[in-house]
Amino acid sequence: MLSCVNFSNYIKWDISGISFTIHDVAGFTNNVLGLYFRHNNFLSFIRSLNLYGFQKVINFSNNWKLEILSSQIH
Repeated sequence: MLSCVNFSNYIKWDISGISFTIHDVAGFTNNVLGLYFRHNNFLSFIRSLNLYGFQKVINFSNNWKLEILSSQIH
């Protein structure tokens, strides 16, 4: 989903390649999550990312930036 240009107005990798930003949580939840997961629950998606080493870095209004912990990079 992160590499799909159709979703770049909702979610995209940062230049660093170790973090990504969700720019429009409502749009991402309604238009993207259901295509890749059996649910449209944003917080459940975030909890799943935490299991893979991602953590929230920024939450400004409707933007979420999530970054992989350095210990999880291989």
